[in-house]
Amino acid sequence: MTSIAERRESRVPCEPSVERRALDDRPTLIESTVAALLVVATLLLRIIYVFHYRIDTDEPQHLHVVWSWVQGLLQYRDVFDNHAPLFHLMCAPLLAIVGERADIVPEMRLAMLPFYVLAVCCTYAIAATLFSRRVAVWAAVLTALFSGFFLTSLEFRPDSLWAALWLLGLALLVCGQATAGRCLGVGVLFGAALGVSLKTVLLLASVALAALAAPVLVGTRGDAPRSWRRLATRLIALLVGLIVVPASLIVFFAERGALTAMYYGTIVHNALPGLGLWHSAPSRVLLIPIASPLLWIAGRRIGRGAPTAAIGRRRVLIFLTAGIFLVLLFSVWPLVTHEDFLPVDPLVVLLATGIGLTYPSAALVATRRLRQATRFALPIAMVAIEAIVLVRSAPPWQEGTRNHADLVAAVLRLTASTDYVMDVKGETIFRRRPFFYALEHITKTRLQRGLIADDIGERLVATHTAVVTMDQSSFPPSGRAFMNENYLAVGAVRVLGRFLTATPTSRSASAAEGSPHGLNESMHFDIAIPARYAIIAEDGRADGLLDGTPYEGPRVLETGAHEFVSSGALTRLALVWASALERGFSPFQLGSGHEATAYAGGIEICSPRKGHHS
Repeated sequence: MTSIAERRESRVPCEPSVERRALDDRPTLIESTVAALLVVATLLLRIIYVFHYRIDTDEPQHLHVVWSWVQGLLQYRDVFDNHAPLFHLMCAPLLAIVGERADIVPEMRLAMLPFYVLAVCCTYAIAATLFSRRVAVWAAVLTALFSGFFLTSLEFRPDSLWAALWLLGLALLVCGQATAGRCLGVGVLFGAALGVSLKTVLLLASVALAALAAPVLVGTRGDAPRSWRRLATRLIALLVGLIVVPASLIVFFAERGALTAMYYGTIVHNALPGLGLWHSAPSRVLLIPIASPLLWIAGRRIGRGAPTAAIGRRRVLIFLTAGIFLVLLFSVWPLVTHEDFLPVDPLVVLLATGIGLTYPSAALVATRRLRQATRFALPIAMVAIEAIVLVRSAPPWQEGTRNHADLVAAVLRLTASTDYVMDVKGETIFRRRPFFYALEHITKTRLQRGLIADDIGERLVATHTAVVTMDQSSFPPSGRAFMNENYLAVGAVRVLGRFLTATPTSRSASAAEGSPHGLNESMHFDIAIPARYAIIAEDGRADGLLDGTPYEGPRVLETGAHEFVSSGALTRLALVWASALERGFSPFQLGSGHEATAYAGGIEICSPRKGHHS
C-alpha cells in the first residue's frame, strides 16, 4: 500500500519543475534597472509628501509625548499617553537636537524614512526566500508604492517602527535555519515590537497559530526527523528574547514609581467595555468561524504548490500570519485604524506579487512569445496602477502642513516654556496641557460615560492658562462652553478675553447724561482667570473708565465682575490678554492698512491715517 508521504509526493507531478525554475528566476538587466529607478523615484516622491501630506492628529500627539521626555517629564505619570513607550523614548534625543520649531512635524517625519526602507528591504528578503529574486525585486517596488503603506508609514507615529521591527523579525525567522540564536534574535525583535505597540499581541497570536498550522498543512516531505529537545531549546530562546525589552521597560518605570500609571495608560484606559466595534458590531466575531476554513483551504493549496516542503511551510507561515491577523483585527479589536495594517500590507503585497509573477509564467510556459511579453509588462502595469491610486488618493501638490505650522508658530510666539496651553491631543506640541487626558476617542467615550470628570474649566483657572486652540467638537461640553465664554480668537489660537457689548439700558442712561462724544457706554463683564488685560477698539485705542478709573493701558484684573465705561466713538471693543496684543496679535481682522502696534503703557490698533502714540 502506498504510504501517505508517497501519495503526497505524487500529487505534485509537474508543478515542482515549473516552481523550481521560478524559484531560480532572476530579474533581467532591464528589470533591475527599471526597478532601481522606480525605487529612487519613490524615495524622492516620499520626500515631497513628507512636506506636503496632511498632518494626522496622532502625529503631534506623539510628538508632544516625545517632547515631554526632552523636558524631563515621565510618560504616563506626568503626561498622559495610552501607547507603549519605546518609540517615544527613541525619538527624544532627535527632537532635542532639532529643537522647538513650527515645522517640526515634517522635520520629524524624515526620521520615519529608515523604518520605511527597512520594511521594504525585509519585504525583499522574505519574497526572495519564498519565491525568487525577481519576485522580490518587484514585491519591494510594489510595497514601497502601495498607497496605504506609503502614506501611513511617512506619518510620525510608532506604527512605522512597529512594522519595521515585526517585518525584520519575520525575515529573520524565515530566511534561514531556525537555530537557537536566530530564535533568540526573533524573540528580541518581536519583544521590541511589543514595546512599541500592544497590537503586537495580535501579531504574536497570529504567527503562533500559523507556526502550528504550517507543518500540518504542508507535511514534512523528505525532511529530517525533528528533535523535540531541539524544538524546546528554540522555543525557550524565542521566549527569553521576547521578554527582554518589555521587562526592561517595566523595570524602568517601576524604579521611577510610575508602574501603576503605566499600567493604566497602556492597559486599563484602553480596555473599556463596549468600546467602538465591541458595542456597534458585536456580531463581527462570527468572522472567525467563517474565515478559518477558508484560510485553511487556501493555506493548504499554497503550501502544497511549493517546490519543497520547507518553502511551503514558510509560505504558509507568512500567508496565515497575515490572514489570521486580519481576521483577529476585524473580529475582536475594538478600534480599527489605517495604521493597524502597516505590518501586514507588505506581506499581502509580496504574496500577491509572488502568485501574480509565478503562476502566469507557469500557465504560459508553452507560449514563449506571450510569456516574454507579459514578463515585463505585468509588473510595470501593477506599478502604474499603484502610482495612479496613490496620486489620486493624495495629490502631492496639495499643501497640508501649513495650518499646523501656523498653530505651533503662534503658540511659540505667545507663550513661554513654562506656560500651559489647552488643546485636544497635544497638537501644540511644545507646551504642557492643563487637562491631563488627551481627548482621543477612548477618552471622549470615558467622558461621555462619566468615568473621567470634565474639569477643564477648573484646570484652566488653576494653571492660569491664557492660550487655547480654536473651538471644535472634540472638547467636552462643559470645558468647551467655558473656553467659548472666556477666550477669543486672535488668528490661529484663542487667548483670554472677550468682546465687550453694552446693554440698551446703559446706552439710554449714558445718552441722557451726555458725554464729550455724545455717548457713554457701560459694559459689564466677568473675569474667570486673573491676568493682565488690555481693552482695544477696532479702529484705535479704547478710551473710558475701567472700574471707575481712567483707562490708560493694560492692567491686572482679578477674578470677578468688572465694568468699562467707554467715552470714545461708537465702535467694537474687545478685552484681550495684554501679552497677545504686545506680540502683534489682535481679535479684529487685520485688513489692509491696519497693524497691531505696541506703545508705552498700552496697545492700539492703528491705521496709516493715525499717528502712533509715543
